[in-house]
Amino acid sequence: MKMENENIIKQLTDNPNDIYLIAEIGINHNGEIDVAKKLIDASYACNWDCVKFQKRNPEVCVPEDQKLIKRDTPWGEMTYIEYKHKVEFESEEYNEIDRYCLEKPIPWTVSVWDLDSLNFISDYKVPFIKIPSAHLTNLSLIQE
Repeated sequence: MKMENENIIKQLTDNPNDIYLIAEIGINHNGEIDVAKKLIDASYACNWDCVKFQKRNPEVCVPEDQKLIKRDTPWGEMTYIEYKHKVEFESEEYNEIDRYCLEKPIPWTVSVWDLDSLNFISDYKVPFIKIPSAHLTNLSLIQE
């Protein structure tokens, strides 16, 4: 998925001197759409310009040697891969986020952590897609 190579500020605001405030929701919703909506509501109430989530495929992003390690989580002890799957939203939740943000209105976007997530999010009309700082050297992700 190639995005237009234009000045992002020109796409988002009429004034190039504006500051564009992005509320980082990330995975702080803990996999719960109602929590995500409350975070969207709070961001909107604070006049943020956009909300941003994180999207990753745990099967790709979690190192093999970490997948089965037990972790304490808000839901009790579970493997790291189970935890990562639990906090990830899929189509149903992103469809609801898309609908909810359009209704507010507040734009939403994501940081994509892998090619699967980039391809997944390309089905949505987000103003931009962020590459996480941890992946600035992931040329296949950046070039896509």
